[in-house]
Amino acid sequence: MQQLPAQNPDDPNFRRLRYCRYADDFLLGFIGPKAEAEEITEHIKQFLQTELHLALSEAKTLIPHAKSQAARFLGYEVTTLHKATKRTTSKYRAKRRSSNGQVGLRMPRAGLLNKARREQRRGKAIHRRELVNASDDTISTSYHAELRGLANYYQLAYHMPTLQSIKWVRAPSLTKTLARKHKRSVRQVWKKYPTDLHVNGATSKGLQVIVPRAGKKPLVATWGGLPLQWDSRATPQDQPEPRSWTGRSAWEKRRSAQVGAQCGATALTATIEVHPIRALKDLQRYTGREKPAWVKLMATRHRKTLILCRTCHMDSQ
Repeated sequence: MQQLPAQNPDDPNFRRLRYCRYADDFLLGFIGPKAEAEEITEHIKQFLQTELHLALSEAKTLIPHAKSQAARFLGYEVTTLHKATKRTTSKYRAKRRSSNGQVGLRMPRAGLLNKARREQRRGKAIHRRELVNASDDTISTSYHAELRGLANYYQLAYHMPTLQSIKWVRAPSLTKTLARKHKRSVRQVWKKYPTDLHVNGATSKGLQVIVPRAGKKPLVATWGGLPLQWDSRATPQDQPEPRSWTGRSAWEKRRSAQVGAQCGATALTATIEVHPIRALKDLQRYTGREKPAWVKLMATRHRKTLILCRTCHMDSQ
């Protein structure tokens, strides 16, 4: 009895069409025969060509069946749910299969795996070299902001708790990045920045970097404490966290200090100049021979400019 549908899904006279558009992407949800769906697509194609002088992308123009093949739209996979064993209780205390036939949004699995692989090597989390020379609060804020952006955007996905897999990869990647920066172990990083976070009545462990400032409130960068839960009525928002201006960038500070990065010469004893390169890939052309010291330093800092004294600058030409 539970396998029988509550309504007739094969009613030949039932039609329904829904339209959703964002910028130049749009999605049509159609209930009816596939032949009519193809006819609608052809009418849209002709209208765009004759009236707007536009063309549909053949690679993106698909007519999938929502139950067997999901449609991609704005980073989501749109499908229809069907699970006869799942029952919910209505306000009248009647059990029903409310999920059957409902539209479901889910995260693309391939995209999540690609995001996780960026911080993995051979199945294990690794540090991120481009953040090693940044400050501790910048490293923690970068990891937290990226995960918060994913969590806020995919709140409408019914299997959002799978983001825990990315969190399990990014947490050790964050600690390994801080450990690589300070030349310490991961355990020492957890002992240096421990904190307890309270989310939805539960307590979890996280990291919190506090940077004291004279006469001002300290800068606080926290990792963790994100409720990775499905909310079908959520409005995706990802506003940047309010953060005070911390002054000039690291490059401007080195340039204003007038100190050579390689030999440590100051403006009082030498002329300070800026040595630029066209691209970071140019640092890899020293194959078969020892790389100069300035090349190793620039590759370590992952920057295309280096502050040098005039003597070091001439040696690097």
